Amino acid sequence: MRAIVSPDDLKTGELMEPGWHVMELDQYSEKEAATDKSTNCSFRFKVLDGPYKGYSAKAMFNEKALGMGKKLWAALQVPFDKEKGYQLSTEMFEQIAAAKPKLKVYIKRGKSNQGNEFNDPADFQPLAA
Repeated sequence: MRAIVSPDDLKTGELMEPGWHVMELDQYSEKEAATDKSTNCSFRFKVLDGPYKGYSAKAMFNEKALGMGKKLWAALQVPFDKEKGYQLSTEMFEQIAAAKPKLKVYIKRGKSNQGNEFNDPADFQPLAA
C-alpha cells in the first residue's frame, strides 16, 4: 500500500472544545443499518477557521427517526410545509452537501459504546443566526 496522509487526514478523530463552531457540510453518505437494513443518513461537517480548522464531526440520522434532524433541516434551509412537513430525499441531501453550506454547529463530547470520545454535533443554526 502507498498513501498520502494529508494534514486534514491527521485531524480526523481529534477532539475540539465543546461549543458553537462555524462549519461546513462537506459530505453526505448513506449506509444500511446492520440491525434492520434501514438507512442511516450521515452528514460530515468540517471546521472552517480558528484553532480547530479542519477538525470534523459526523451527525447520523436513521430513516425511521428523521424528525430528530429537524434542527439540521432548518439550519440547511430545507423547505418546510406546515401541512406536509419536510420532504427529504437522497438526491436533495447530496445536492445540499455538494454546495458545501456553512452553518453553526454546537459540538458536545460524545462517548462510543467502547468508551471512545468523539465530537458530537448536538445543535445546528444557520450561519446568520
